[in-house]
Amino acid sequence: MLRPRREDEKPSVTFFNKFARYFGMLMTLVYVALGLFIMFMDDEQYNLDISEPARMIFGGTLILYGIIRFIRAYQVNSKSSKRNRYND
Repeated sequence: MLRPRREDEKPSVTFFNKFARYFGMLMTLVYVALGLFIMFMDDEQYNLDISEPARMIFGGTLILYGIIRFIRAYQVNSKSSKRNRYND
């Protein structure tokens, strides 16, 4: 049965928590890399029928989204590490 955590108990860091943290950081890099790839890809080699302005807008949106995800993930991770550091 679940019971409420006491004030002096540290939250346990599970494998899933660590995996989710690193996966979130990895996905920020994937979004930024995909945005850069779409912006600077060669039209003849990849044969996508997307206009130049649409590619720039879509690539820029992916880069911006990746940066926002990184900032949010960093804030969450820094809050949890500060909390764990002060509870020791």
